[in-house]
Amino acid sequence: MSALPAVADRARGTQALERVLRDFEAAAADLPDEVLPQAARRSAAHELARLGWPQARDEQWRYANLRAFERIGSFLPARRRPGDAALRIADPAPELPAQLPPALPGFERLVFVDGVRCGSRANAPQESPSAGRIEISDPWTAEQRLGLLGEMFAQDAAVLRVTAQSAIEVLCITTARASRAAVYPRLLVELAPAAQLTLVERHLGDAPEPALVSATVRIRLARAAQLTHYRLQQCGPQLLFDDSLQASLESEACYHVRQISIGAQAARTSARVRLAGRGAALGWHALAVGQAEQVHDTTLSVEHGAAATRTEERFRGIANARSRLSFSGHIHIHAAAAGASAQQSLRGLLEGTHAEIDLRPRLQIDVDEVTAQHGATTGRLDENLLFYLLSRGLDAQTARTLLKWAFLGDVLRSIELPELRAQAEQAAAGQLADTSTLAELTAAAGTVP
Repeated sequence: MSALPAVADRARGTQALERVLRDFEAAAADLPDEVLPQAARRSAAHELARLGWPQARDEQWRYANLRAFERIGSFLPARRRPGDAALRIADPAPELPAQLPPALPGFERLVFVDGVRCGSRANAPQESPSAGRIEISDPWTAEQRLGLLGEMFAQDAAVLRVTAQSAIEVLCITTARASRAAVYPRLLVELAPAAQLTLVERHLGDAPEPALVSATVRIRLARAAQLTHYRLQQCGPQLLFDDSLQASLESEACYHVRQISIGAQAARTSARVRLAGRGAALGWHALAVGQAEQVHDTTLSVEHGAAATRTEERFRGIANARSRLSFSGHIHIHAAAAGASAQQSLRGLLEGTHAEIDLRPRLQIDVDEVTAQHGATTGRLDENLLFYLLSRGLDAQTARTLLKWAFLGDVLRSIELPELRAQAEQAAAGQLADTSTLAELTAAAGTVP
């Protein structure tokens, strides 16, 4: 970056940080202590001031759309009392939206509207959301610094403590009330030893004017706990979506992530997973499809801190038109992690003349006894496969559609819930340029190919 753009970048960062801190001071006294105490909120604000606003010259932020933050009118939470000069935070009971995705059989559903829970919190059973806090002390890293926004401004939280087996769906919906403001969904998950949870986390909705959705997720899995976490980001085109996730796994714990990112004007996921106990395992399968000028940016950092830990990363992305996709996967195998296994498979498909995809697999290995594989490829559709399908009588558009759908299938097939997989397939298909062809194929086959 040359001198003049770097100076302008720093100036924009300074302005953004000043706006955040000014809005925080205006609202801090009225934010609920039961979600986060005032001292913790102020500590987060001080840490953000110390780290500074992310800038494009930072390696882990160079592909994020930081300019999109300039379109956010205010960082204040959307659910505040309108017209109140003191900017007091409301204690609202938001109405349940009229239209919601079909319920998943066997799942308890929680709905948050503009960052605030709908419905009663009373008499929550042990294996579903309950009031209180989950204390997780891991700090947000520099590449996750926007997670501090959630700790500064959050008005509510989904707190999930699971001691046996459970299935929970959390819907986070953004409405028109969020226009030119922000919402801060917050999800805290704690699994007891040998507990099992299937968790569906979905982000939906839109606003007439630009708005920020800043989500934070903290997870702690005790010995032999198992969490399967489905994450679907389907926000509307006016939203800027930022998502910060931290997870810590004890011995023999397993964390399976299936992430679908197709919505928002610009979306950023910053995740850090710490495999702290022997035999802990992570499987992270992610899919992103961009159209128009969308930006989807993911950074995933995995720390192998104990022996026999395992990581499998798989990313599939299609960039249409002028969209930009990036996935940075950093796996650090520490000296104490003898016998660790790490696999990375990152693949991108360019479908637009001006589309961009950046894939960065990275392995840092401090011990000899490991099994590690990584690979990243970016390109256009395989001409040999396309020729083969054309030679079998398919027209060019149908052949291209089938190849793109097979490319995404690597991740879509890993969604084990049939109803959710069908919804994810439909959403992903809607992002492809040749949706009509895919719809005809689907109707003919009775299911998505």
